[in-house]
Amino acid sequence: MSITAIVPLKALQRSKQRLAGHLDEHERGALMAGLFTHVVAVCLASPSVTEVCAVVGDARGAELAADAGVAWLREQSAGLNAAVSQATDQIRSDAALVVVADLPRLTVADLDRVAAVGSVAPTVVVARTHDGGTGALLRRPPDVIAPAFGPGSAAAHLSAAQRAGVRAVLLSTPGLVHDVDRAGDLDRHGGRPGRPGVL
Repeated sequence: MSITAIVPLKALQRSKQRLAGHLDEHERGALMAGLFTHVVAVCLASPSVTEVCAVVGDARGAELAADAGVAWLREQSAGLNAAVSQATDQIRSDAALVVVADLPRLTVADLDRVAAVGSVAPTVVVARTHDGGTGALLRRPPDVIAPAFGPGSAAAHLSAAQRAGVRAVLLSTPGLVHDVDRAGDLDRHGGRPGRPGVL
């Protein structure tokens, strides 16, 4: 099975607005750049992933993707679901694996587990985050359901798969459960940019 990992990255100046009371714009951009670089590196290291495509919202994101050695697309419409759909339309793999860019604990083992569970077609595998979001979404084939990222997206993706009559699997793995959205997530994962224990 060939798998294209899609890693979306919105414009860095617009990233992590919910942390605005704790980090300034530069710190939020630096945090997101570091997290994105980590996630892309893990995708590249996974033997389950055939190729990696980043969907970026600005020139800095394009630079980060190019520096990491992955293909990238400039997002044409604002919003995570639009970016994922744009990338999905471009790939020719058997499966699309969307991996959100803010997963500090992501490992190759996490991605390989998702791929193994999704080896049967057609299928949708949802790796849930701690707040009910989606850390990773495997769709085989890539357009079997539309992306539905946002609050409660894990349940939304599972419901979409069920409506489509497609096998749906909910996973919980350590590296995909914990994303960084709020100040408590910063503390949980070891600090803030420029301080000891930087993410």
